[in-house]
Amino acid sequence: MTLDAKSDVELVELFKSGNTLAFDAIVRRFQDRVYRLACVSLYDQQFAADVTQEVFVRGFKGLRKFRFRSAPFTWLYRVTKNVCKEFNRSRRSEALTDEPPDTTSMPHQQVAELESARQIRQLVASLPERQREVVMLRLFEELSVKETASAMGCREGTVKALLHKANGSLRLKMQRQGLSNE
Repeated sequence: MTLDAKSDVELVELFKSGNTLAFDAIVRRFQDRVYRLACVSLYDQQFAADVTQEVFVRGFKGLRKFRFRSAPFTWLYRVTKNVCKEFNRSRRSEALTDEPPDTTSMPHQQVAELESARQIRQLVASLPERQREVVMLRLFEELSVKETASAMGCREGTVKALLHKANGSLRLKMQRQGLSNE
C-alpha cells in the first residue's frame, strides 16, 4: 500500500514514528485545501501561497505533538487560521489591493465567470467572520457539520445556525445586487 492510500491518521502516526515521507503525503493531500482557505482569508494568491508554505513548516514542527483530539485536517485548519491572522496583523498598515486579471484576451464566457466569482467572493467576504468560516468549511471545503464544528471549536447546532444566517444574508445581498434568480 502506498503512502497516498493511507488514511490521514495512519499518515500522522507514520510521521510521528519517524517516516518523513509520510509528511510529504500529508502535504500533497492537504496543500490545495490549505491554499484555498488562505486565499479566502487573505484575498491574495501570492500571500496565500506564502501562508500555505508557512502552515506546512509549522505542521512539520508541530505534528509530532499531535494528540488525535481532532482530525488532522481540523488541526491544519486551525494552524492555517492562526497563520493567516498573524499575517494579516503584520500587514495591517499596508493597503490591500485586489487587482483584477487582464481579461482582454479571454473569451466572453470566461470573463463573465471571473466576474461572477469575484462578486460571490466579495459577498462571502462581507459576512461576519464566523459566518464566513462556516460557509468556507461547509460549502467550499464540503466538511460535515460535525467536522466543521470541530474545526471551529463550537457545537454542531452553532454551525447550523451560522450557516442558516449566512445563507439568508447571502441570498438577500444577491437579490439586492441582481445576482439571484428569485
